[in-house]
Amino acid sequence: MKALALEKTGGHLKVMDVPVPEPEADQVLVKIHSVGLNPVDYKLANNPLPEWEFPHISGLDVAGVVEKTGANVTDWHPGDKVYYHGSLAHQGGFAEYSIARQDVLAPLPEGLSFNEAAALPTPAFTAYQSLNRKVPSRKGQTILIQAGAGGVGGFAIQLAHLKGLDIITTCSPENTAHVKKLGANKVIDYNTENVVKEVHKYTDGRGVDIVMDMVGGQAVSDAMDMLAFNGHLVSVVDLPDMSQYAPKSLALSIHEVALGFVYRSDDERQIADLGHIAKEVGELAANKQLDPMLEDVVTLEAVPEALSKINEGHVRGNIVCQIVD
Repeated sequence: MKALALEKTGGHLKVMDVPVPEPEADQVLVKIHSVGLNPVDYKLANNPLPEWEFPHISGLDVAGVVEKTGANVTDWHPGDKVYYHGSLAHQGGFAEYSIARQDVLAPLPEGLSFNEAAALPTPAFTAYQSLNRKVPSRKGQTILIQAGAGGVGGFAIQLAHLKGLDIITTCSPENTAHVKKLGANKVIDYNTENVVKEVHKYTDGRGVDIVMDMVGGQAVSDAMDMLAFNGHLVSVVDLPDMSQYAPKSLALSIHEVALGFVYRSDDERQIADLGHIAKEVGELAANKQLDPMLEDVVTLEAVPEALSKINEGHVRGNIVCQIVD
């Protein structure tokens, strides 16, 4: 089969022919129609995981059709349309076929194309896990979502809006209309405005109940200055430096989100929860409560260039690679 793979550590992604994999007893072989692109694909191509076998195929977010099932698989059959979030450590979806555990699969959301479904897993599941598994919230609370025009940020805005939260987000001016359409109430231009000051101005000095940070660095440190008492910090990139934090001063809860590393935990319940999240997110998308925010579709050969663009941090929404016309 044709695949976009990394031939060795220090090499470059290139299209090559590799064998079609065979599913084990509890696995499914999926004929891939579309696969989503994510920042982690770029990062790991330049800093591979130690357990990778070469040539290594990246690509976590797959939508396609079941081609073949292992001996113990009973819930899925050839011809079923599915989508799923794959493993960072194993062979991925930038190829014509890929292997998945049977318990992480979910039906292709009704009314969505393969391209739209492939735009969901990493960004939408990260946002969903943050706001529906990690953080307790209730209508009327205030949330700051950093980088609201990105994939995770855009889904977080939509999910927070469904929960009735008062949403503040940061983005560049050209994306203001986009994030407001998704549900943001207050938009801060991080290029020209002081985010901490604007947050306190908007909340009358109280701070926000939740900060969801997808930026890291100084942004996650600033979160400590923007949270109200008993607030929640959701960290998707970096954890804050707690050495300057006075215990009991804010009674904070800090939530680290690492969706892509759940497979490495070997926690069967948490891995299987990827399948539950896929079904729940899929239902929201099928009911038009969640927009996949598909911005661009590229060929397999164009993936490296698109990943470089994503790594620059100025891509709105999501980019998908279409394998099957």
